[in-house]
Amino acid sequence: MADCPYCEQSFADESEIRKHLYEAHEYDELGRIDTKRVDQYIDDHDLEESDDDTTGAQQDTDEAVHMSLGSDRNAGERWELHDVQALSTEEIRDKLAEHGIDTTEESFRDRAAEVDSAMALADQWETDHDVDASGYDRDFIWMAAEVLWSRWAPDLPYQEQIYDLVQEGRELREQGNDAEACQRWLTAWETIIAVTPDDITTLEAADDHLPNVLSFEPFLRSVDNDLATLAADDPTYHERRLEFCREVCTRFPDAPAELLLDFRHFIADSLTELGRLDESRNEFETLIRDYPEDPWAYKKLADSYWQDDADEPTVEELERAAKLYQQALDAEGTLEQPSAVSDRIDELERRLANMDTSEAQEE
Repeated sequence: MADCPYCEQSFADESEIRKHLYEAHEYDELGRIDTKRVDQYIDDHDLEESDDDTTGAQQDTDEAVHMSLGSDRNAGERWELHDVQALSTEEIRDKLAEHGIDTTEESFRDRAAEVDSAMALADQWETDHDVDASGYDRDFIWMAAEVLWSRWAPDLPYQEQIYDLVQEGRELREQGNDAEACQRWLTAWETIIAVTPDDITTLEAADDHLPNVLSFEPFLRSVDNDLATLAADDPTYHERRLEFCREVCTRFPDAPAELLLDFRHFIADSLTELGRLDESRNEFETLIRDYPEDPWAYKKLADSYWQDDADEPTVEELERAAKLYQQALDAEGTLEQPSAVSDRIDELERRLANMDTSEAQEE
């Protein structure tokens, strides 16, 4: 359940509140997290900002003005993250000191090592120093925590990194740099793993824990798809895809069954592409045991016995493949183009018959 902080309406999931913010509230009234929600909604639906919204050129101009102002701001003026980023570290420390927060790099790193987000660290500051701040002043405190984290503890993962990495990936992909985009998303995945408690084993619970600007399952599927696309030109990405898919299944064993089934297929497919047929066949055998209603494991395993192996198949392998194809046809799940599987059975039976005839003639 997500609540709108501007009109107090509640929404069942993240996608609904994104749509609400986009349709019901002015962009320049929104806080930083909610502007990211709207940006995500616009990206997901291939929308453009309306004429009433600030133009991109004007936004760039405003940002330049804000950055040039640096610390020369009026009290009570709204803070944006780029305003804080424009400040020197000493200026940030001085501004925090005005709220009673005295921090050093050493004490900051000690705190950062105990939490997983800049927002949580800022909450600690407010509690420990009995800070009485509200509105834009409170925004400054958590933004300062995020900026100082990037400067003083860049080696320690924190939640706010995730959105920035995902956005950087999108921008790189738009520029045609798919490999670098994928690397940003893999780094985002590493950060997700680092900041998600070990007792969270479902995607739903992970979604609740992670920043609310990320839709977790679509993100996982997007990363896998991009790895598979890159692997078509660079086989080394099959190794990365294999590692990623295994981590997803291991880290979130209570994810939806459909996702786990798909990702276990991706594992077996990657092993096949890497030429590790024995391991791939073991994966398909395990899939058949765990998901006997899934026809694709039968079909892919059958393929491996006479289509994926460079050696000439034996009689036993052809018979095994034919049996597996029949099991694929008999399975409860949906199999696209079952006639193609039937054709393969017919072809195998012809080959087996020819092999019998050859053996008889030799005798």
